[in-house]
Amino acid sequence: MSASDIAFEMALSDGRIVGVTGIDTSLLGRALDCEPLGEADLVAEALALAAANEIPEATAMGAAKGLLQEHLRTWFLQSDRHLELVDQLQQSQSKNSISATHVLVEMVLSDPEGTTPTAVLPSLDVLLRRTDGFLDLYAPLGLSEEADLIVAKITGQRTAEEIASRSPHDRTDVIKLLAALTASGMLEAVRAATPENAPILIAEPEPQAGLDRESQPRKLSPLLVLVAAIVIATAGIATWWFGFRESKAPIQPEITGHWAVAVDLGCEPHEYRRLLQVARRHDDVRPIALAGGGEAGDETCWRLVWGDFPSQTEALAAVDKVPEAILREGFDPHVVEIDQNSDTIQDGS
Repeated sequence: MSASDIAFEMALSDGRIVGVTGIDTSLLGRALDCEPLGEADLVAEALALAAANEIPEATAMGAAKGLLQEHLRTWFLQSDRHLELVDQLQQSQSKNSISATHVLVEMVLSDPEGTTPTAVLPSLDVLLRRTDGFLDLYAPLGLSEEADLIVAKITGQRTAEEIASRSPHDRTDVIKLLAALTASGMLEAVRAATPENAPILIAEPEPQAGLDRESQPRKLSPLLVLVAAIVIATAGIATWWFGFRESKAPIQPEITGHWAVAVDLGCEPHEYRRLLQVARRHDDVRPIALAGGGEAGDETCWRLVWGDFPSQTEALAAVDKVPEAILREGFDPHVVEIDQNSDTIQDGS
């Protein structure tokens, strides 16, 4: 990763940053108020400083993460930034590493000037949709109930502007959160459809981009750069090209079937968090937005649904087979129809 006045490298493995070189590691010693040890790698320097000065490793790694975020933000905002990807196997490393997702999310949320959120979402007139890996990335963040309430409004049918304007929370905070989730690859920004055009992803590959592993340094749009970074971190560098959709390919719905069985329902932040926790433990369940819920009639509730059935008949036959572990006590499981063009559902009958 390089720009006019900055250059550094990150090594990633299994969604974790296991090494960072090219950053002045003496800055870490100053941040921790101790003598630098001269390690070239930022992660190695953090661990060495922790061991030599009886500093908790979590404290040292936190300081290293903050220093990395400063450099990432500086690089990200440079107009001449370049990103070069190298595909190679990482040797086994210690458990001490930095979550790539946390780095990107916190980089946006902690921006005191607000320039990073604006760069990620230069326009708020875009639909925000959850990506396939949303649950796996969002739940471990452990964000507040206020954040969960904002996330619950992301139905795939609302623009960033609509989400921000309808939220009772501070507008700046809402936009920061939406930008952070977009930057980390949890959300995708899609231009709203017009009668003449289908939705188009804002982050598109360059026309000449192929499946060649040996990519050359090149300028990337801010959003494309960050999405590429999180794809590398979570899926491995070898598969990063496949994180993008073809610009003319139709956007696939989250649910491929027409019918499912509803096993739980929630409209409040703590209820949404409960649904997320169940969905993380079971691969065959997922929360689906139910528009028009709540007392006001315009809020979004979420149903937890199980199964993926091509017909209502098959779904009805499966109601008695719902695992007890995913069915909330006292909830009457029933069949719902999935809207293939969105992430909303309609009651089946």
